[in-house]
Amino acid sequence: MMTPKIVLCTEEKISELLCEFAATQKKDFEIVYSAPSYEVLVDKIIELKAEIVIFQLSTPIYNIQNFFVDLAEANLSPLLFAFTTVSSNEIAYSTTTYFDTVFLEKLKTFFSSALLKHFYCRHVYIGGNSSASLIISSRLKKLEKTEYKNDILRGVTKEEFLYYKEKAALRLNENGYFLYLWNLMDIEYVDHDLNKNIYYFVGEKLYEECQNVLDSYNGGEAFYINPTLLCLIINDAPSNSESARFQALEELTKKLNAVLNCKTAFRYRSTFIKTIEDVRLAYESFHRLKIYNFFCSEAELLTPELIEKSRKKIDYNEIDDRLVQIKELIKHNITDPRLTILLEELFLSMIKPSLSYDLYYYCHTAISSILLERFGNLYKTPLLENNSPQELVYSSIEQKYTNFIESIHLLRGEIANRYLIKNPLVLQVIDFIHEHYPDDITVNMIAESLNINHSYLSQIFTKEMGISPKKYLITYRIQKAKEMIESSNELVYTIAIKVGFLEVKHFSKTFKKITGLTPMQYKKQYTTGEYV
Repeated sequence: MMTPKIVLCTEEKISELLCEFAATQKKDFEIVYSAPSYEVLVDKIIELKAEIVIFQLSTPIYNIQNFFVDLAEANLSPLLFAFTTVSSNEIAYSTTTYFDTVFLEKLKTFFSSALLKHFYCRHVYIGGNSSASLIISSRLKKLEKTEYKNDILRGVTKEEFLYYKEKAALRLNENGYFLYLWNLMDIEYVDHDLNKNIYYFVGEKLYEECQNVLDSYNGGEAFYINPTLLCLIINDAPSNSESARFQALEELTKKLNAVLNCKTAFRYRSTFIKTIEDVRLAYESFHRLKIYNFFCSEAELLTPELIEKSRKKIDYNEIDDRLVQIKELIKHNITDPRLTILLEELFLSMIKPSLSYDLYYYCHTAISSILLERFGNLYKTPLLENNSPQELVYSSIEQKYTNFIESIHLLRGEIANRYLIKNPLVLQVIDFIHEHYPDDITVNMIAESLNINHSYLSQIFTKEMGISPKKYLITYRIQKAKEMIESSNELVYTIAIKVGFLEVKHFSKTFKKITGLTPMQYKKQYTTGEYV
């Protein structure tokens, strides 16, 4: 049996202690890499075939949330071992609920023994007894307090609020409030049942970071509504100067954004809430307004004021005129560079400021229909008939516009050999890309194979196709990846390698940039087969 491989992401002192101990216990575990940051972990897990990740919780915690997202996107489920330093000589840790309990105990012993001279190590987990009874008791009290705060969101009277405030020592004043909500995208963690303790452990640290920010200003309460929705009730800071009051709120918001900057979450802040009875209305407005994230995803913070300011009146005559122009170009000359310009104006200058899903569906369906009518099965992008605002909320109008443009570029390539592309050099480049896309090729290599200058090739190709050869190669690779995801249950990183990407994180980022979805989300949304 091979020695289990471990990848570390810890502070230098602890990394040295673990590596030194592992060197004396070679048959038990092998530490193959010590990562400087969470960002490189996934690629190293794949490259070194590591089965275990030992990582330290460091601030800001959202970096660990991003690591979990990267694992989900790559469809990886290593054994996770997370820990934090509680004091100068104490460590608390949590682990994956591993099926081989003997092996898991061996790993715990390895970790504790390596740090024995410097730290007391204790295991934190749900369902513990004896030594963990105090932890469980503390959690039960916290759950009770959280239920009081959730009840405030559901609606309470002044008398009920005062009772909750006294019973649970809520840090809420009576001068007015703001709601700040952090909504984590609904990611299908492939190992959620195994890593419940890990996610709870990390989630607690995220909550603590937020509560510390609130306490450094005018106080408030942070709590989870559900595992993917964190709520903060912020005490207003009354001031004689309205500008000073607003500045304090903006400063607080910036600090919260820095703590909650997860790449798969969006943030919302309510308008001013005058009394505790009005908190429910503010919470309800979040559910009504969060769907506008699709049109405002570039904003750091979603607010009712931003939505109201962004919305513009729709000129339907202008919309229909633009659609007529687009349809004419698709029918008669899809390579015309004006097509890209018109689509950008339609999506980003007209549909986006309307904040209207109905208008988005209308335009997208109209253009897709004419593409299907004109080019039949060559146009592979599906219509959006089944995408509700709730399903699109984590995407963006910019991503969908980019997806549309890339699909048209691919369509040009598909029909190039038939009649649209006349330049034989461009046809040769397209043929080369279609044949060699799985290989580690570059535009320079393509130019050398055709015995022409790199700059000249790029210039001619871009002029004819409306897209650079490099971008066409990337888009074609993603198209092939989509086809593989739809037709197989292969792991994400296997598909990434097959379509020419050397790093799974780069593949996942590129895939999302072009399609608006992660590979795992695409698998779930566009296939009816088994979802792994």
